[in-house]
Amino acid sequence: MRALALSLVLLACDGAPGPLDAASDDASRDGARCLDDARVEVCAGGACETTRCRGDALCVEAACVPWAEADFTCGFELTRSAAVQRQVFVQVDRGGFPRAQVHSLRFDFGDGVAGWGETLRHTYAAPGVYLVTLDVRTREGRTCQRRELAVIDPPAAHDPLRLTVNEIPELLNGSLPIERPGAPPERFVLALPPEGFTVDVAALEAPGDPVEGLALFAGERALTEGLRFEDGPIRRGTWRADAPLPIGALTFALEARTRSGRALRRELTVEIVPFGPSQRPAEPPILWLLRGDVDVFTTRREGDRLLSTPAPNGLPDLAEELALIGAQGPDAAANARYLRWIEDEIRAEVYRIYGVTPDGTPRDDIPLAIAWHHEPGAPDPAAFSPSGAFSMMRFGGTFDGYVGFSRISPWYAERIDDSTAEYGVATAGLVSILISTPVISDVLAPLAATPVGAHPLDAAALDPAFDAYALDADPDVLARHTTLRTIARYLALVVSSVTAHEMGHAMGLMPNGIPPAGFFGDVTDVPFVSPARTNRWHADLPGLNLMQAGGDYLGVIDDALRVLELPRGVDLIRIAEILALENRLSAYSRAYMQGRLTYLDDGSGEGTLRVGCRHR
Repeated sequence: MRALALSLVLLACDGAPGPLDAASDDASRDGARCLDDARVEVCAGGACETTRCRGDALCVEAACVPWAEADFTCGFELTRSAAVQRQVFVQVDRGGFPRAQVHSLRFDFGDGVAGWGETLRHTYAAPGVYLVTLDVRTREGRTCQRRELAVIDPPAAHDPLRLTVNEIPELLNGSLPIERPGAPPERFVLALPPEGFTVDVAALEAPGDPVEGLALFAGERALTEGLRFEDGPIRRGTWRADAPLPIGALTFALEARTRSGRALRRELTVEIVPFGPSQRPAEPPILWLLRGDVDVFTTRREGDRLLSTPAPNGLPDLAEELALIGAQGPDAAANARYLRWIEDEIRAEVYRIYGVTPDGTPRDDIPLAIAWHHEPGAPDPAAFSPSGAFSMMRFGGTFDGYVGFSRISPWYAERIDDSTAEYGVATAGLVSILISTPVISDVLAPLAATPVGAHPLDAAALDPAFDAYALDADPDVLARHTTLRTIARYLALVVSSVTAHEMGHAMGLMPNGIPPAGFFGDVTDVPFVSPARTNRWHADLPGLNLMQAGGDYLGVIDDALRVLELPRGVDLIRIAEILALENRLSAYSRAYMQGRLTYLDDGSGEGTLRVGCRHR
C-alpha cells in the first residue's frame, strides 16, 4: 500500500533561550515519549536517547508495544472542495494502526465508487447525503471501520431514511422497480429465512433538519426496541431476526419525522420462505480440501506461455508449473518451504474474500475452513463422497481459454469434487497471464534470474527462524526474504480469486433469474447489470464482484477503474494489486453464504452443471 510518509513538523520559537530557559526546557523534557509510530525518546538531565521499535511494534504511550496487542484505531477527515462542485477530499488520520502491516485500506464513497489510498479526491454525480466508510484491514485480519457523512448540497426534499436487509444496496433489495426495455417497471422480492437475517436502517441527515422518533415495524409489529445502533454521530442501526417469523410476504417499514415537521416513511417487502438444507449452502462448517498433489498434465514453457498437455508425468502439476517460473528450484528443502508460503497466501486470500481471518476465524459469519492436502488432520481424498463433509479443488494445467472449471450444485445440495482432470483451477493458464503481462511480469523476474534454492541466501531467507522484524536483521537476507514473500503474495492474489470463484459455483453461486428465482445470473437487460460480464450462471453487478464472468485482462481493468478512485501517481503493479483486493463477494453472494438469503427453484429441474470461468 502506498502509505503516506509521516512528516516531522519542526516548531520554531521566536528568540534564543538564555541559560536558565535552556535548563528549564531540558528538565521539562525528562522522561519518555513517542517521537512517531516507530521511535521512543528517553531524556534524563538534558541528555536524550532515541530507540527504534521492532518492525512488528508501535510506539504507544512512550513504549514499544507489539502491534498485534496495541489499540487499533482509524479515522479520517472529509472536506469539501472550494473549487470543484460536488468534490470532496478524504485524508486518513496519522497514527492509529501500523502502516507496514496494512493489507488493505479502502474507502466506500457511498455512491458505488471505492477508493484506495490515504489521500483521495472524489466527485459525486448528484447532490445528496452519502455515507463514506473507511475500512482498514491488517495482514493478520484485524479490522477497523470509521464513517462520515458527505453532505453534497442535498435538496430541501432530501429523504434521509435508508432501509434494507443483510446490508444489500437499495438498488438490489427490491425496493426500487427495475426497468427493462419494452416492459413496464418490474418489482422483485428477496427470499429470506424465518430468522437470522438483519434489517439495516440509517438516517443520513441533512444539516439543520435532524431526524426524530425513528421507528421500525414488521407489518404491524414494532421492532424499535430491538434496534442496536452503532456508536458515533451517524444514526445507523441493525435489527436481527432472532426468533422465527411467519412464512409469507412481510413488509418492513421505517418511520420518522424531521424537526421541521416532515413525516418520512420507507418500506421494503420481502418473502419469508422455509429454510432447510435445500435453501442454504451447507450446515457449518464448510470444509474444502485444496489439492496441489494431483498430476494430470505435462507442462512446458515456450517464451511467455506455459503449455499443458493432458498427460501425467509423475510430477504434481502445481509444483511443475512453479518450477517453470523459478518458484521451485534445485533444493528440495527450499522448494517445500516456499511452496508452503504460496499455499498459505492462497488460503489467506480465499479466506479474505469469504470474510475469514488468516487463522480461520469467521468474522463475517461464513463458517469456511480450508485444508491443504498434506496438512495434519486434512481429509483423505479417497474418503470423498457427494453426501460427505468436504469438497475438493485441484490446481494445474489449462482449459482452452478458461482459467477454471467447477460443477455447480444449487444450494450446495451435494459436495463437489473439482480435483479431476475436467475441473479445478488452471494455474498454468493463470501463470501465463502473469508472465505475459508487461510490468507485472517484472515482479517475477528475480526468480527467473535465480530460482528458489539457487540463491546463496535462500537457506537463511526461508528459514522459519529468520526474524524479518528484528532491528539487527541482515539487510541482504531481509531483501531476499522480502522478494520471495512479495512474489508468493502476487501469485496467490491471482490464483485465489479464481479459486474462490470456482468454490462459489460449487456451493450454488451464481443462480439464474431475477430474485427470488436467482441473483441476476443470465439477466442482461437490467440497467445495473453489465451485459459484458453477465452470462449463464454469472452476474456482473455493480463493482468488481467475485461471481461475474471473466474476460480479457485489460478489459476487466478498464471496467473496474471506472468505479475506483486511486492515489495520484499509482503504478501498474499497485493497480493490479488493488484490483485483486477489490474483487469481493457481492451483497447477494455474501448474504447467501451467511445463510441469510436464498433463491427459489425455478422449476427447470437442472441438477449439477459444469461451469467455466474465462480469463479474468
